[in-house]
Amino acid sequence: MGDLIDIISSTLIAGMLLLAVLKVNATLTSTNSDTNVEVITQENATTIANTIAYDFYKIGYKATPAIIFADTSAVTFRAQMDHDGIVDTIHYWLGNTVSTPLVNPNWRTLYRIKDSAPTRGASLGVTSFNLGYYDSTGTEISIPAGGTSDQSILSEIKSIHVVILFQSATKVDSSYAETYWEEFISPKNLQSLM
Repeated sequence: MGDLIDIISSTLIAGMLLLAVLKVNATLTSTNSDTNVEVITQENATTIANTIAYDFYKIGYKATPAIIFADTSAVTFRAQMDHDGIVDTIHYWLGNTVSTPLVNPNWRTLYRIKDSAPTRGASLGVTSFNLGYYDSTGTEISIPAGGTSDQSILSEIKSIHVVILFQSATKVDSSYAETYWEEFISPKNLQSLM
C-alpha cells in the first residue's frame, strides 16, 4: 500500500513539474514574440526617421526658394540631394490608411517623391505624420488649413518639428506596440537665408 502511495505521489509531482515547465515555455515564447514585434516596430521607425532627417537637413541646399509648400502633414522642398548640380524637388505627405488584410488598420502610407519619379510610399507602421514650422525666434508659424505655397510665409520657416507615430502590424496582447520619433530639424541652408 505504501508503494502505491509513493507511485501516485511521484506521478502527481512529475505532472505538476511538467505543467510548470510547459507554462514557463509558453510564457517565454509569448514574451519572445512580443519583443520581436516591438523591435520590428522600432527598426521601421529608425529607417523612416533616418531618411527624413537626411532629407530635411538638406532643405534649401543650393536651391531657392527652399520650401515651396507646407502643411501640417505634407511638405515640398528643393535641394541638391545628390551633389550632381541638379536641384531636386522632394515631396512628403501622409496618405490614406492601408487596406491590407491582417495588417494594423491604423497604418497609413508615408509618401516620399523625388522630382517626377513614380509615386511610391511605405507604411512601415506609420500611423501619424505631423509637421510644425518655426521662425528664427522659435515661434510657431501658423499654416493655413490645406497648406500654403505663399513664399512670404514659407521664407520665414527656419526649423521644422517632425513627429511620427508608429504601430506594430499585429497586436501585442490586446493593443498594438507603439513608438514615435520626434525631432526639431533646423537645416543650415534655411538659417543662412535670414
